[in-house]
Order: sequence, then structure tokens, then C-alpha cells
Amino acid sequence: MAHWLRDRGFQAYAVRGGIAALAGDAVEHGPESEPEIVASQVPRVLAALRSAMFRRYSAGLLVSMIGSWVEAAAYGYVVLLLGGSATTLGVIGFLNSIPNIVFAAPAGALADRFDRRTLLLIFQSLNLVLVAVLALMWATDTLTVGLLAGLAVVGGTLGTLSFPPFQAMIGTTVPRRDLESAVAINSLSLQVARFVGPAIAGFLLAIAGPTWVFSANAASFVVVLGALATLPHSRPVTRIAAQTTGAIREVLGYVFGRRSLGAMIFLLLIAGLFAAPPVAYFVPALVRDNLDAGAGALGGVLAAIGLGSLFGSVALLRFARRANKGEPLLFGLILTGAALAAIGASTNLWLSLVLALVGGFGGALFVGLSTVVAQAMSSDEIRARVLALWAAAFVGMLPFGALITSALTALIGPGGAVVVDGVAVVIGGLLVVVLRPQVAWLGCAALPESCVAALNPAAVALEAQSSA
Repeated sequence: MAHWLRDRGFQAYAVRGGIAALAGDAVEHGPESEPEIVASQVPRVLAALRSAMFRRYSAGLLVSMIGSWVEAAAYGYVVLLLGGSATTLGVIGFLNSIPNIVFAAPAGALADRFDRRTLLLIFQSLNLVLVAVLALMWATDTLTVGLLAGLAVVGGTLGTLSFPPFQAMIGTTVPRRDLESAVAINSLSLQVARFVGPAIAGFLLAIAGPTWVFSANAASFVVVLGALATLPHSRPVTRIAAQTTGAIREVLGYVFGRRSLGAMIFLLLIAGLFAAPPVAYFVPALVRDNLDAGAGALGGVLAAIGLGSLFGSVALLRFARRANKGEPLLFGLILTGAALAAIGASTNLWLSLVLALVGGFGGALFVGLSTVVAQAMSSDEIRARVLALWAAAFVGMLPFGALITSALTALIGPGGAVVVDGVAVVIGGLLVVVLRPQVAWLGCAALPESCVAALNPAAVALEAQSSA
């Protein structure tokens, strides 16, 4: 409760023993009452799996994400095969991510106003057509860097429109009490896909070529469409503002009216600008220039990032149960920045693999916990828009980060550019903590009954207001 009030600008504190203790009176507690309270507040990690709807939905998502990572792992390599450079990787990354700036907020309002299942069926069907076109164009030797760039814009737009309904649908497949468990399991599935996908991509590139990579992704969309078809329609929210601009103003007021949540948005901006672009677009250039290696080493580095992310998501299952998620979230961001700076300076393959593992762990912890917080601190009526703001802050900064890293690459090479990015992540994260220390309480302000300055939840005292 104290954190909940302070997060909104009120002066408040917690005292062990509550008002009685503040007044100097003795307070007695039963020896077994407090453990019972604590135990009742700790959700079971895998509780969401009890829901049959969630199991179907998460299974379809897992297959779809594996397919997406198969393509993503090979995308940069395909650019290089077509004659592109490290700078070209950044430009195409910019084009793929720029739709997040334009469409993220409207996509959230759209997902809060209309049936999310229907929206997803439409967007994923269009994605299937897009990937099939990519496979056909490579097979017929008609794919060029220019065409790939144009298709990247289309794919980025469809991904932006799909993200809010995809994430908000999770809340409709489980009871509210199991939401954090569902989000944590979904994050674990993402990292499983991130680990498995690049390994499949490396295998397919080695024995069959990019046509099979794009075809595997197309097949994954068929699976997720089948899973969506088994789910019931989601009820549109009727209380949302009639105009998109009003809906966006509503979510901005909601998020930045909570100091810890607003500070997390700034951390996501930093991560999107400096932490995500090197991982998303510049790993092929690092492998080629710093390590002087080819497709095998690229698959190894990407797999190491995926394995680290998998370990981070397993840790996320534990941290998602904590009321206070701010400290592990900050640890994940700083660890990611440090690993990036080190891997940018590395010229040894084995050292780079270890650093990729560490960076993947930190990144998964940061991104996963930020998603859990965004879901848990939002009501059903506003959840899709909060998640859209999350995407705009994180993924929406990718195009600008890609341009910054591309410019740095042209000046000091890919290794030096990634070093600068990593240092910027560490400094930026520490600066946010100094300016807005409430970010360390993330989650406490959302669940005041389970986190009151780390004391007995029943022992709360508000600071007396005095006009003197």
C-alpha cells in the first residue's frame, strides 16, 4: 500500500505493527498467521497450464514463434548473400521496425475495440501470404535487396498490428489470478523458440537454402491459424474512447500517472535504441568482421543467445512470482549492456559464445519481466493499449537504433558500434534509476496487498498530514 501511494505522488510509509505500533501499543500476531498470508500470495508458477484454452493457444504460439525465429536468424544472412553490407542490415532493420512508430498505438486501440481473434486470423493469414511470396521469389531468383526492403515494411506492419491482440488474448485464456503465470510461460515459449529457431535455420541454410527457411515459417503460420480457430471470440471493450486519439491519451495518462511504470517505459526506450539493434540486425556483421567466420559460427552465436534467453526465461518463472520485480528487471538490463560492450570488443569465437549466452540471459529477464509488469498492472479494458505502448517504446525504437548503429558501423566498424551501444545501455539504465528510483519497486505498486515495504501486509501506517 505504501508503494502504491508513493508511486502516485503521495507521501506514505509502512511501519511494522501498523497504527498500533506507531502509537506505541504492543501488537500480537499468531505464530502461523503470517506464513499463511505469504503462502496464499505466491502464485503457482505453472498454474496457467490448467487452462485447456491457454494450452492450445500457447502451443500454436510456440510453433509460430519458432517459424519466425527460423526466418529472422537467416534474414541477415540472406541480405549478405544478395550483396548487401553491414550498413544495409541496419537500413532494412529500420524499414522493418518503423511501422511500430506509426501503427503501435492505433493497433492497441484497435485490439481493445474489436474482436481480437478475428483481427489475428486476418493478420496471420496475410503474414502467411507474405512469407510464401518470399519463398517463391528466392526459388525463382527474382528476390533483390530492394524487394526485400519493401517486403520488410509490409512484414513489420503486420507484426505491429498483431502484437497487441496476440498479447492481450493471453488474459482471455486464463483466470485473472493465473495471468502472471501465463505471461511468464509465454515468455519461456518465446525463448525456447529463440533457441530452437536459429538451430533449424542454420541446418536448413546448410542443406537446402533460404527457400526452405521461408517455407518453414509459412508452415508455422498454418499451425497458429489452426490454434486461433479453436478459441472463442473475445468480447470487444465498449467503454474505450470513441476516437483513437482519445484512447491514446487515456493510456498515456494511465501509464505515466504511475511513476514506476512510466520509468520502465524509459528503460524500454533505452533498450530499443541501443540493446536490441545489435542483436536483431548486426550479429551477421560481427561474425563476419570480428570473428572472420561464416554461417556455422553465425548459427552458433545465435543459438548461444537463444540458450541464454532460455535460461533467463526459466529464471523469469521464479521472478514473476515476486511482488517486487524492479530489481531483477534492472539487473537484466545492466547485464545485457555489459555483455554487448564485451562482445563488440571480442575477436575470439568461444569468448563471444559465452558473452552471447550471458547477454541472452539478461535480455530475456528484462524483456520478460517488463511484459509481466505491463500485463499485471493493466485492467482488461486498457491492456492492449498498454502493451501497444510497450511495443512502441521498445520495438518502435529499433529503427532509430538501427540507423544509429549503422552510422557508427560506417565510422568505427560493427565491433566498435556494438561497444558504444552496450555502454549506452548501462549508462542510460543507471541514469533512469537516479532520476526515477521508483522503478526499483515495479510490481509492488501494482500489488500493494503483497508488498508493503517488505513488511507485514497488515502493518500499514500513512503519514499524518499536518498544516503546521
